[in-house]
Amino acid sequence: MALERHQWPLVLLSLALAACGQQESHQQPETLSEPKIETQSSESVNDTQTTLVQFPGGDTDSDSASASFVRLPKVVGGYTVTIDQVPYLVSVRKRIVHEQIFGQGHFCGGAIISQRVVCSAAHCYAINTTERQDYYRPELFVVLAGMSVLDRMDQFVQEYYVQQIVGHEHYDSRTLTNDIALLFLNGYIPWESKTVKAVPLANDPPMAGTSCLIHGWGMPRKWDKVITLQQAPVPILNKDLCRFIYKQPESQMCAGFLQGGIDACQGDSGGPLVCNGFLAGIISWGVGCADPGFPGVYTNVSRFLEWIRAVNLSFNYYDYRDMRLLNGQTAGSSINSGLLASAILMIIIVAVGLL
Repeated sequence: MALERHQWPLVLLSLALAACGQQESHQQPETLSEPKIETQSSESVNDTQTTLVQFPGGDTDSDSASASFVRLPKVVGGYTVTIDQVPYLVSVRKRIVHEQIFGQGHFCGGAIISQRVVCSAAHCYAINTTERQDYYRPELFVVLAGMSVLDRMDQFVQEYYVQQIVGHEHYDSRTLTNDIALLFLNGYIPWESKTVKAVPLANDPPMAGTSCLIHGWGMPRKWDKVITLQQAPVPILNKDLCRFIYKQPESQMCAGFLQGGIDACQGDSGGPLVCNGFLAGIISWGVGCADPGFPGVYTNVSRFLEWIRAVNLSFNYYDYRDMRLLNGQTAGSSINSGLLASAILMIIIVAVGLL
């Protein structure tokens, strides 16, 4: 039955209001009821929610002695590997840059520790210009996993918006103590992929002399034609030596060669230090890149196991938010249906007037 001309506005408005009332549904994988974070002793933690976050990229500008030579730590002196060898490594990017040009916007790394959680460094997301520690909004970032070449999209690459960021409540931007943050992804990582998997957490700090691995793409430069994933071995150094060089607390450790030559560098911050297959450290800071006498400094993951468990339990693994909005409405919330209906009604009125 054909509709009369005067009936169209009511029909269109009804359809618009119905669309506003619909809510997006997220089909959840069968394994959703048992998300876990694995630790070295194979004990697991049920994942079940919390929030916080520095805009990627700047050196600390405090007056403290340690902050005066802090650098955002590219793996120097390493060799090329593929992502299937380090499937837990992710690239964290500035979303607004990444969405304009694929491969751009990378500023920090991270390690997957559960099917919705990435472990990274707090200084990557902290705003250091405030007296009270604040973090940038999570919708400003995007996480890419499963890639060997930083600017190459293929069938293995998986992309996730960041739904929530929780930085350690005692993170100090001047000294970079407690430099750890968890990113809660707005998507569920399928374990079927060979190029995207979690890394278990170390229960204890590695002993001095242990050979560990660091990974990253570094910070892309204009003359870099291809930015391939790099890996390098670094030895854990004696605690007393690290304290002598940096006066570092128990929450930090250092690794590298005193003669220099191999180290993490700018763009690798937040990436993993993996020892014997376990996440033992997070790339945090250093003096220069692979400079003699100044090994790299890493957050000691084993000192934060209880914190990681508590934050992980605070995440709601059943909550998926609308992260499409960068301007206007705050991402993570629903669009105001009243405003949307009004806008659609105005469009209908104009359209009918043109009939």
